[in-house]
Amino acid sequence: VVPQLARSLGVDGDGFRLVTNTGKDGGQTVGHLHFHLLGGRAFAWPPG
Repeated sequence: VVPQLARSLGVDGDGFRLVTNTGKDGGQTVGHLHFHLLGGRAFAWPPG
C-alpha cells in the first residue's frame, strides 16, 4: 500500500522513508499513531 501511495504523491523517486515517532524521547508531539512519508530527496545519516 505504501509504495502505491508514495508513487501517487510523487515522492517515490529513488526511494522514500516511512517514519513514526514514539514517545517524548522519540520526538512524538501528537498523542496518536501517525506516520510521515518522506521522499523526493536524499537524506543524510545519521539524521539531524
